[in-house]
Amino acid sequence: MASPSAVVLDVNETLFSLETLDPLFEEWDLPGQRDLWFARTLRNGFALTAAGQYRSFPEVARQALVSLAPDRISAAEADGLLSAFGALEPHPEVRAALTSLRDAGVPVATLSVGNATNVERLFARAGLDDLVTTHLSCEQVGRWKPAPEPYWMACQALGSEPQATWMVAAHAWDLAGARGVGMRTAWLSRLEGRYDENFPPPDVTGADLLDTVRRLLDD
Repeated sequence: MASPSAVVLDVNETLFSLETLDPLFEEWDLPGQRDLWFARTLRNGFALTAAGQYRSFPEVARQALVSLAPDRISAAEADGLLSAFGALEPHPEVRAALTSLRDAGVPVATLSVGNATNVERLFARAGLDDLVTTHLSCEQVGRWKPAPEPYWMACQALGSEPQATWMVAAHAWDLAGARGVGMRTAWLSRLEGRYDENFPPPDVTGADLLDTVRRLLDD
């Protein structure tokens, strides 16, 4: 089989774990609520996009954090949370997976709801900056994934037709957005465990990023 024309990668939880943030939630007496905060952040970003509005990831994330304990959480805690994003660690198999894509000659872009420069810094901090072609953000089109515009932008940036471009993510909703513009999709089950049957099934499924990439390259 021919190699894919290009691959687009989600960032949060697909490449970088959010577990680094857990001590902050414990410090704020919000143990175990990191997932709830992130889910509210995504929900509110999706809702704004559906309503034809846009707010950046930091703006939405701040308010989602405050909503967990409005009597105790202030701007200082929100600043600390956003600063901690700069210290996220990649999942252990990420380097090998990205290396496999590079060795196969496949152009790779990240596509995040967050700021592309911040993602670039994460990659540099982790020593992965030579394994990705470009970093892209929903900020560039003013629409959160899974709206179609970010996926179109990614395909255009990579010079690849959607039908020849793969979206790789740990989130079923993200792949549903990519499928909507005609991209092929690859899902890693590490985060969600079971694929949500409300969404079109992915073309490839793997246990983690390396497993998923290997299956994608063999497809």
